[in-house]
Amino acid sequence: MPSRTTERQPTPRVGLRRLTAAGAGLLLLAGLTSPATAAPTPATAAAETAAAKQVRSISWAPCAEVPTMSCGKITLPVDWSNPGGATFELAVAKRPADDPAASKGPLFINPGGPGGSGVSMALAADSRFSPEILRSFDIIGFDPRGVARSHPVVCSAHAFAQPGETILPRTRAEYAALVKFNRQLAADCRKQTGPLYDHVDTISVARDVDAVRAALGADQLNWYGASYGTLMGQMYAELFPHRIRSMVNDGNMDHSLGTWRFLLSESHFAEDAFQQFVDWCGKSTNCALRGQDVSKVYAELLAKADAGTLVDPADGSKVSNWYLLDLTQFFSSRPRWAQLGAYLSSLHTGTPSAAVRTARAELTAARQPAVPAVKRTAAAAELVEDVRPHFCQDWSLPIHGFGELDALYRASVNVAPRMRASVLALQSMTQCIGWPGKVNNPQHTLKVKGTPTILMMNGLHDVATGYSWAVNARRQLRNAVLVTYEGTGHVVYHRTACTRAAADNYFLNLTVPAPGTRCAANDPALTTRASTEPSTTVRW
Repeated sequence: MPSRTTERQPTPRVGLRRLTAAGAGLLLLAGLTSPATAAPTPATAAAETAAAKQVRSISWAPCAEVPTMSCGKITLPVDWSNPGGATFELAVAKRPADDPAASKGPLFINPGGPGGSGVSMALAADSRFSPEILRSFDIIGFDPRGVARSHPVVCSAHAFAQPGETILPRTRAEYAALVKFNRQLAADCRKQTGPLYDHVDTISVARDVDAVRAALGADQLNWYGASYGTLMGQMYAELFPHRIRSMVNDGNMDHSLGTWRFLLSESHFAEDAFQQFVDWCGKSTNCALRGQDVSKVYAELLAKADAGTLVDPADGSKVSNWYLLDLTQFFSSRPRWAQLGAYLSSLHTGTPSAAVRTARAELTAARQPAVPAVKRTAAAAELVEDVRPHFCQDWSLPIHGFGELDALYRASVNVAPRMRASVLALQSMTQCIGWPGKVNNPQHTLKVKGTPTILMMNGLHDVATGYSWAVNARRQLRNAVLVTYEGTGHVVYHRTACTRAAADNYFLNLTVPAPGTRCAANDPALTTRASTEPSTTVRW
């Protein structure tokens, strides 16, 4: 969603390492008890069973972007507990295995978000997966319900123009204004989107995935989920454990955390990742801030941003505090240390730099929806795609008034004195304050039984889905092995030959890495060039 002020602000997004003593301590901090998943009624369970048994068809045609691939639509229930009710069309893309005779079945992929396009990911599969994977699997990408080509959630542009939106209210009046804004926006988005608006949770997505599996005629599927896509994998494993041949979850969500533990752990991850940048700057000749006190320089920049006096030397526009923090954390997720150093140096010296333009462009591109969903109604009202209900239907993170929010933020600053808070986590939480919808898939301890061994992968210094999240999720999954990438960055399959081989051998031969497998950090890639991570719009 584009910024609606003249300042450079982080676009609302919700589309997410090392378990140090501090990190482990965070997991013991008081948090709200995670709500339990509501048990379905017998009638609801019967309806869902009947809907699951129905095999639907996919209408295929050559993809406009890549004609050698097939793109299609499958009609699915908006509400899986009411399969005879309203429907929507889910978009799917298929890249056939290079050697059909060697095919090991469909490999479903999702890049995360929420809001990431699996169709777009599949269209770019040749650059994302190894030749061995492309030879042996039909790559299946899908846009989750309410995203991109799958009946996207849309809102009137004028609804976003109403006053009250902010990442962090700093007064009771601002808090009340945010509550009003969130409620008015939700009402508008529900009106513009229709019934699907209230059914974009990840449990529903998991049921959609199994419907696509059945339509493909496959008894089992393979799964690669990155970031928020790991939550999709976890939910699928709970519901359909016997339908899994192999599953890789990369950059793992922990869907068991309450309000305080969620934000404070995320803020710790942001602070830890920034320390990796500081350490790199102290030893790399490619850091534009080498030889300086990087933490002090950053504090000075942030103080100027707080005062409204930090100026982008490229065009003279103001750089807000939240934009500065957001961009810093965004580049920590890649990581793009050389670009981040050049950007901060440019702001510090007031000297225009190509790095500034590159950093701004990359952040802006990553915050845009995977497929622009701007349309015109009969009244010529502009509609803008939005993904906040996806998060708000998956997470119950209640904040009981301005006082608790202020206390929560102050605790976050204590955990992360330089980063203050995870911008991603804080904004995800505050955009749900006062939201009038239902949390269809609240947090709970995973209950998974009957799956093959699940392969998990995670970076030791991941700014979005930190290492302690992966450790906790592995405990809940039980029959899972965690491969640790000993470096910085969010999502690790593509980081090194070691991480790629761990996943590929598992997919191809069902060879499970030994417990405790670790892959060394790809430090040389950080000194002279950007990492090999493909371009993506992923938030978590």
